Amino acid sequence: MPDYSVYGLVIHCDRALDGLEAAAAGAAVDVHISLGGSRPGIGEWPSAPPYYEGPPEDGGPPSVIVHRDAERGVHFKYADGTAFVLDPAATFIQGWWTAPSTLEDAVTYLLGPILGFALRLRGVLAFHASAVLIDGRAVALLGPSGAGKSTTAAAFAAAGVAVLSDDVVAVRLVDGVAMAYPSYRLLRLWDESERILFGTVGQLPLLTPTWDKRALPLGPSHPFHEAPAPLGDLFVLAARSDDPRAPYVEPLGAGQAFMELVENTYANYLLDDRMRREEMQLLAMVRRGRRVRRLVPHRDAARLPALVACVRAAVAEPIDE
Repeated sequence: MPDYSVYGLVIHCDRALDGLEAAAAGAAVDVHISLGGSRPGIGEWPSAPPYYEGPPEDGGPPSVIVHRDAERGVHFKYADGTAFVLDPAATFIQGWWTAPSTLEDAVTYLLGPILGFALRLRGVLAFHASAVLIDGRAVALLGPSGAGKSTTAAAFAAAGVAVLSDDVVAVRLVDGVAMAYPSYRLLRLWDESERILFGTVGQLPLLTPTWDKRALPLGPSHPFHEAPAPLGDLFVLAARSDDPRAPYVEPLGAGQAFMELVENTYANYLLDDRMRREEMQLLAMVRRGRRVRRLVPHRDAARLPALVACVRAAVAEPIDE
């Protein structure tokens, strides 16, 4: 199997992973991944309460149960039976699933919360965000699940603006410059987003056989930027509004801007005290000299092109010294 590049990591997996860029020849592997095979378990781990339990869905079991052990690493078990184990340094990941879940379902977890938390274990700052390339810089669109990050990124792609990353934006300081790293060549959209953007329902391929989320391939028609880019402005997506001014951008005070960044870092509910301290230091460096503003979309999907124009105009504004 080839090695892949995603979020600035070189990964080697024993399964083919569609949509990922091949790593440069001879690049050192950061993370080895095994999917399937013997089931990862925690039977031999010290008996202890879970480190984290995700909120239940529809009154069922927790959406995810996470155990952490200083020597063994981190164990994720999802409500559908999919499980992953990461070693403490996030250099090895093993994943397993049970029917009716599939390899594609496991890969969805892998490319989202699992590698997202692996980045955090490795000391990489990661935002819960999508990013697009405007004037040579990665413009981040931050927000929780359901905020419309992927739909907004798809609107940019439909306007010819290259997408850098979806859902997870990994940021590293390289020679003092905050650099954002690409994810993979697709956007994940619900049927409603497909209808809003393209006027069709069910024409995009399913992301997995068991889930009704769809994949928008990135390529000639919807461009993808496959190289790291300097991090530019950050926009926090607000709730959709009926305000006639929308879409519009509004400023955030310094303290409020910093708190928005803290709230929209990836997997922040799993950070221990050391990781949280490191995050605060990195956020302070990333925040310095960089604009963080709130982006208020309109509820009317017909105004998505206006939102794209609004963001481009805001990015073009001169930065106050």
